[in-house]
Amino acid sequence: MTIFVFQRGETISLALDAVTGDPLSVTVISAAMKAVAPGRTSVSATAPVAAAFNIAPRIASGDVPAGWTLTVGAAQSALLPAGHYLADARIEVGGGVIITESIGITLRESVTA
Repeated sequence: MTIFVFQRGETISLALDAVTGDPLSVTVISAAMKAVAPGRTSVSATAPVAAAFNIAPRIASGDVPAGWTLTVGAAQSALLPAGHYLADARIEVGGGVIITESIGITLRESVTA
C-alpha cells in the first residue's frame, strides 16, 4: 500500500488517474479518509469520516492521464489529529460502482504551525 505523508495544516492533495475507460462517463465520484485506530491496520466500517475530499476533474496533459485531483484544504487539515488514516474513492460509472484501493495517509504534527 502506498503511504503519503503530510503535515497538519498543509493541503492534502492526491491524484486519482483514470486508468481505463472514459472519465467523462463517471456520473458520481466521492472520496473520504478515516483515522486508523492505534494498533490497527484497517478502519472500522462504523468509524466516522475524518475528512471528505474536494474533487476536481483533471484533463490529460503530456504523460499525465486524465483523472481527478482529491484535496483536503489546509484549514481542515489543521483540525485533524496527527496519526494514520486510510482513504479511498467511490466511483459510479455505467450503472456500476468501483471503489479504489485504499491508500495510507500519515499526518504529522508540524513544527511551524
